[in-house]
Amino acid sequence: MLSLFILVTFFSQISMQFKDNYVTETAVTYSSAEKVSFQGVYIRNESVIRGSASGVLSYPNADGSKIANGSVVAYVYKSENDIYVNHRIEQLKEEVSLLESAQNPGITEVAKPTFISSLIDDEYQTIAVLIAKNDLETLSKERKQLQTLMDIYHIVIDEETDFNDAISGLNSEISDLERQRRNYTDVITADSTGYFVSHTDGYENILSLDDIGNLTADKIREVISEPQKESSAYDVGKMVDGYEWKMAGLIDPKAADFKVGSSVTVKFASTPDTVTAVIDDIIETDDPDENIIIISCDELTFDLVQRRVDRVEIILNDYEGIKVPREAIRFDKNNEKGVYILLGQRISFRKIDPVYECDEYILSKITSDTSYVSMYDDIITKGEISADLYVEETTVAPEDDSPEDDVSDVSGTSYENTESVTEQESGTDAETEDNADNSGSSDEEYDDDTIWETE
Repeated sequence: MLSLFILVTFFSQISMQFKDNYVTETAVTYSSAEKVSFQGVYIRNESVIRGSASGVLSYPNADGSKIANGSVVAYVYKSENDIYVNHRIEQLKEEVSLLESAQNPGITEVAKPTFISSLIDDEYQTIAVLIAKNDLETLSKERKQLQTLMDIYHIVIDEETDFNDAISGLNSEISDLERQRRNYTDVITADSTGYFVSHTDGYENILSLDDIGNLTADKIREVISEPQKESSAYDVGKMVDGYEWKMAGLIDPKAADFKVGSSVTVKFASTPDTVTAVIDDIIETDDPDENIIIISCDELTFDLVQRRVDRVEIILNDYEGIKVPREAIRFDKNNEKGVYILLGQRISFRKIDPVYECDEYILSKITSDTSYVSMYDDIITKGEISADLYVEETTVAPEDDSPEDDVSDVSGTSYENTESVTEQESGTDAETEDNADNSGSSDEEYDDDTIWETE
């Protein structure tokens, strides 16, 4: 009897493996955002800075830097070589300073090779990230830090005793360049306080925050098609009056649910940075498929003052939930959406609470309620659900006797002992009703069309 029991169990398990071949997808948390992309036009209060002297300009401040009234915004030199010599002298002096710092006995005598090596590895990873982000300003600072660490490491492991020879050579080169140095011929100063930009585009006196109410769709299209107008040869740069700026663009009003006053995230094609902005206004145009959108922001950086036109992406809503593939979705008798999940060798039904839907998947609300789909559930997307594997979550009193090989879903609806979970085309309502009427007979085959979601 024991041997017979073992054989029966063995062959039943083998049969089960061949009979029930399920394709599942593990339920995980997922986020999905509602996005709208368009060409945007920057609008700022700007004033042009002009100079009268002829020559080559050198800018001591980065674009986007805050400048006080009367501060120098540009030096005028006779030739580009004069600018190069001065720039090279500053570079060499900085190299000398780094080497002197690296051979400071107070650092090299107490530093451990393993510790410095770990700092070098960390710095290398930081630089790799900055290169990927194209953050050249921060990259320059980190490069100097990496160079100092590597110089210290060479002394700590006794590969170098000091850098006196290198410092002497750099100082000699600085002396040679000092003899070639020519001073600037003129300086240009700011006549107001604001944020400096070293170039102009011809729209400084055309587009302003004060006149944004008069902006038309045709004007926006004109700027997008010609973002750079002809400017004067005496234009040195411009001052942005304040850090607030706006952007105007043309959107399809049916593309998303735009609401004035909503806070949105804005991504730019020209920079990896994102900013938080507010939808200031939605203006209808003569075209029913086109509205003017105006957003405002109070963040000003180097990248945000480099262009007049940029492609942007507005993220309106960001949803998070349990990702459920559409092909796995089923309905019960009460028209509740749900899925079948695999629990070891048993099958159970779990409801879903949609918070976001698209063509490929649904995001179900994350909840502690065990009757709903949860993280790491194995959602069945394809396969056959067998009666002997299905486990009910609720007990429903039967109204009449039913065949032993029938199985009930969570609502008590009786199914024939096998039902297909492979994706099918949706049937008609009449077919659905006929199948429901015949579901009580174990001789009838259950139609998938009654349980698959209709697109």
